Amino acid sequence: MRRIAVLSNEVKVASVSAVCIMALVVVLKNVLHVPAEQLSRDIIVFTIIYSVFWMIPWLSARREKKSWFDGALLWSLLIVVVTAGIIAVYAV
Repeated sequence: MRRIAVLSNEVKVASVSAVCIMALVVVLKNVLHVPAEQLSRDIIVFTIIYSVFWMIPWLSARREKKSWFDGALLWSLLIVVVTAGIIAVYAV
């Protein structure tokens, strides 16, 4: 019998964050044509924002009482919404 590897919530949220930040850079640079100087400055802020999302499931996993905030789906959806919001701000 094969054993299937199961990813923890921390890894799932970190993976979604990494994919979203890479997609954000590609869209801002190649689709919306944001200048490289502005993008390199702003990407530092975006990295800080996404690193907070990486830490939330890790901190909630240490608690004894679990809630619906602990799931990877909620935080992954929030990351996608934030990414879409950032793209919308640049598109306007």
